Amino acid sequence: MKKFLKHTSIICFLMIGFTACLDLEPIDKNSTTGFNQDAVFAKCYASLALSGQTGATGNGDVDDIDEGQSSFYRITWYVNEFPTEEGWWIWANDPGHKDVLTHNWNGDNILVKGLYYRLNINIRFCNHFLNRTEGKTDEVTVQQRAEVRFLRALFSWYMLDMFKLIPFNAKESSELPEFVERPKMYEWLEGELEAAITDLPEKRINQYRVDKYAAWLLLARLYLNAEVYTGTPAWDKAQMAAEEALKGPYKLHTNSITTSEGWYYSAYQQLFMGDNRSNGAQDEALLLIYQDGAFSRSYSGQMIIAATRDNGFVKWGSDANWKCFRTSPEFVYKFTTKEVADTIKANEYEMPKILKDDRAILCSTYDGKNFAIDGSMAVEDAGWLKCWAAPKFTNVYSKSKSPADSEQYCSDKSWPDVNIPLIRLAEAYMIQAEALYRQGKAAEALDIINNVIRKRANAEPLAKLDDKTLCDEWCREFFQEGRRRSDLVRFGMFAGEQADKLSYTWEGRNGQSSTAGYKPMEEKFNWFPIPNDDKASNTNYKKTQGDGY
Repeated sequence: MKKFLKHTSIICFLMIGFTACLDLEPIDKNSTTGFNQDAVFAKCYASLALSGQTGATGNGDVDDIDEGQSSFYRITWYVNEFPTEEGWWIWANDPGHKDVLTHNWNGDNILVKGLYYRLNINIRFCNHFLNRTEGKTDEVTVQQRAEVRFLRALFSWYMLDMFKLIPFNAKESSELPEFVERPKMYEWLEGELEAAITDLPEKRINQYRVDKYAAWLLLARLYLNAEVYTGTPAWDKAQMAAEEALKGPYKLHTNSITTSEGWYYSAYQQLFMGDNRSNGAQDEALLLIYQDGAFSRSYSGQMIIAATRDNGFVKWGSDANWKCFRTSPEFVYKFTTKEVADTIKANEYEMPKILKDDRAILCSTYDGKNFAIDGSMAVEDAGWLKCWAAPKFTNVYSKSKSPADSEQYCSDKSWPDVNIPLIRLAEAYMIQAEALYRQGKAAEALDIINNVIRKRANAEPLAKLDDKTLCDEWCREFFQEGRRRSDLVRFGMFAGEQADKLSYTWEGRNGQSSTAGYKPMEEKFNWFPIPNDDKASNTNYKKTQGDGY
């Protein structure tokens, strides 16, 4: 682990503004021995977005991986999106990418290692803060400690969700961590979140910090996946925790806008626009990752916008165009049929009206070029037009008369302002609905989905609910938000015996194209392996534990 983790002494230079939002400004870089409580507290939050100590690049936290890919949101997005039916990353020849895209990873994969070490160092940042503030009882510190415990629980949840064995050390220590199995980690996380809820405030200090309702929703997420982690479901607890989260001050954003020039910005679309900190969408987000083109630059925020666009698209408030991530046929057909899709030529502003769902932020044509829907695994430029684009995130401001008019509001033409809604209230409604469905109350679950989730999207009501329909609804609501793999695993639709019976053919499965037939995928691909170099260097790892790799 020493090879990958840097800055374990937590020499940070970030200060947090407690009265408004996350203000980032330098402190004395030459001071390496003192403990600046506010700076380290800020670093715990900043590690959600930033990759190192110097802007978007330079002096990264995690070694031996491209720094832009090592940020928390981007690396977790990669491993939760790449192996699923949501799309195909055509830069598949980048180190480690193709193996994750084609379900062929192992403990030497650079993305798996980057994921593992990013989560580990973020947990270490939190442990350092908690160690140095232990025993302090002033009101500010008590609240800061509760927030950091939440952040540590969040990073630990990702570790639990993505690995079968988890390196566990709840205290700052120079000792090598023990490896624990999922049931033990689950039990610890449950207790951590319950404790954080006790000390977290009813109302967050600002929109970039958390309150107890964020902890309730993370706890609901833990309970939702209890059967995956422990073998025993906890649907009643998931329902309870989700309903507690719904008691807070948050609300679904429902105010759509039609501009003076006739552009329509739906309420759903505004959740992912450049001014989602102020257009009302912020009231739906229980945890926003701060992004600002002038003050908080990372390749996490740029990636979710640039990856889905090319020159010739409707203006998107940025000049970054990577054209490296597009959808798959299986994803397109969650909104329409093949027969209808083959006839549609529309951009991302026209498509929601055509498909009668505001969440269908899809593009099938631009600048005289038409996307196909063959879903082949071609790479680089040859792969870009093989299936529709999904430019969900944008740096366009909803107060602008037109997308092109947004450029006057953007902080920077290359670095986006759009905040990343990591946890938003729609998840609480979906968890509540799924928990009811799993307890045999399909009618109540359907009522929530139709009259809350789909109503906000101006989508027609569903007539019935079954496993596939519910799993697809999770996808329609949260696509490209970095969670799809986790949902597929929970539904038994990713790998293993039950998934094999479904015979999914989405591109990349076992290295095959959508038309290349089907063969089963081993159950071990429901999680990621402990990196081989950490198995070798950590004497606490016992081969008898095993992670299947």
